[in-house]
Amino acid sequence: MASILVVGPDTALIEGVAQTLIGAGNQVAISRDIPEALHNLKGSRPLLALVECAELEARGSMLQNVVAQGGALLAFHCDDDDTRLPHRVKRTTLAELKLPLERQRLLALVKYVENRARVTGRDSEAEPNQVDLR
Repeated sequence: MASILVVGPDTALIEGVAQTLIGAGNQVAISRDIPEALHNLKGSRPLLALVECAELEARGSMLQNVVAQGGALLAFHCDDDDTRLPHRVKRTTLAELKLPLERQRLLALVKYVENRARVTGRDSEAEPNQVDLR
């Protein structure tokens, strides 16, 4: 189960994406913008952050250390938005999605990042100084 932060101004789209992610067994926090997200997180670090492209371009630098180690930042556009991210922002993201069309790709990327974090020992549920005695 991955913890995911979803940030964007389109409430209906964000809630639909959140329902898809929750249905796949993930924990989801939603916010309208990055400052609200930072306030709501209260120091917790999600494995993934899914952020609307315009918000990411405007305030993406505020997210530098928000995602957990081994996690990823994903960008998304709405269906009718054809703009692309600038190269400086693209370098920090794992993928750029067109939602809601690419929900299945989003779920695949969540699984990929979750597995990658687990394999490398960087999953968000393990504390850095905690020893697993299983």
